[in-house]
Amino acid sequence: MESHKLAVRVQQLEAFLQFICVAETEIRFSAIPVEEIIQRHGTELKFLQTCADDCESGVDFFTAWQNSIKFCAKNEGFSESDLGLLKRFGMGFGASDTEGQISHCKLYYQLILNSLQGAREDKTKKAKLYQMFGVFSGMAAAFLLC
Repeated sequence: MESHKLAVRVQQLEAFLQFICVAETEIRFSAIPVEEIIQRHGTELKFLQTCADDCESGVDFFTAWQNSIKFCAKNEGFSESDLGLLKRFGMGFGASDTEGQISHCKLYYQLILNSLQGAREDKTKKAKLYQMFGVFSGMAAAFLLC
């Protein structure tokens, strides 16, 4: 299970990086509102879908973003530091002009990329350890039962 959690975290961070790239492109070339960007391109991550649904039902973007992080993203495999980055990204997303938004996306792209590199290292180092621990625990239980 722990090995699987490490893999899920990597997948989630990769999906969020992809979202940031697409969001930056949308902001640069079409200047559409952030709510619409999330509705169009937030299908990969459940917390983005939840945020888009809340915005569609009349909740303001910042409240919808914070609620989706609080209630959905915690269960999607993100670490506590990842959740902090996601919260801060949402606080500045849509809060300035086009150039400010592009800079914001570039900044958080780099921050999430750093987090992704750490997650990949953790997965490489710890995944095999967790799997071996599970195998040895199962073997020990089998010996005790025999």
